[in-house]
Amino acid sequence: MMIFLTMFAPTIVAAQEVGNTYEALKAGGSPYFTAKIEDLTEKLQLNIDQQSKIKPIAEQEVGYLEQIRANPVLSKKDKLKRVKAIVSDSDSQMKSVLSTEQWQKLQVLRKEQKNEISQMIKQNKVDQKQ
Repeated sequence: MMIFLTMFAPTIVAAQEVGNTYEALKAGGSPYFTAKIEDLTEKLQLNIDQQSKIKPIAEQEVGYLEQIRANPVLSKKDKLKRVKAIVSDSDSQMKSVLSTEQWQKLQVLRKEQKNEISQMIKQNKVDQKQ
């Protein structure tokens, strides 16, 4: 259930590549959004109540990420800065819904995402030089 920004830090990059609209994501019709929700549900072992509480948080996060992605005025650095703030806000909202164990798993997932994004950025810089 990677619905949240948990899996949203990389989400901004993925959202840029996927290019789905906020409405499609919000409606849950997007394969990306659906996969994120399913991934988080599985990895964090969310129960039905937790899923219903986290879904709106994730929807809001995705909406903000889409706005950032679509903003041609923001530099990549500014976009990353805003993404970090959005992820942090989503995490703080989710913390009260998750158990201590789930919260710890979420933090591990976020760290993995951050590493993946760093690798993607590095690779992109290498590709641009070639």
